[in-house]
Amino acid sequence: MDIKDIAKVYPEAALMAAMAESVWNGNNTAVKMELALSDRLKAEFQKLLGTDIQTIFITDSDVRHIKKQHGQGEALRGQIDIQPEDFALIPLVLNEFDTAQHTETDKKGNKKILFTKRIGSLIYLATIERGPHKGEVRTLWKMP
Repeated sequence: MDIKDIAKVYPEAALMAAMAESVWNGNNTAVKMELALSDRLKAEFQKLLGTDIQTIFITDSDVRHIKKQHGQGEALRGQIDIQPEDFALIPLVLNEFDTAQHTETDKKGNKKILFTKRIGSLIYLATIERGPHKGEVRTLWKMP
């Protein structure tokens, strides 16, 4: 799936890939990007969390975390290394998810939701951590 095709439906997709590319290249500029939420995604959050989520965002720190945890050596875990262009798929993975499930609640009461989406021959997984009326993309990985 091409970034240009995804950007036709999700305009933030190209910007997310560009932000990730910038972080991959060592840029430390603070960035926070928000994603549009589909009605289906909002309903799923309400179902799983019992609360309304108005926005989902990702920061440069989240991208650095994903790069550090999933940007190299993933074959040892049966996964595929995440690359900057994969970040363009986040709006698609979240808004057009195949599955969504509550996975854990941390000590602060923040709930985590795992979303999966098959795209071609790959399965993308994204974890969203909930705060008050917002969600943050905490991790992204992919598997064959």
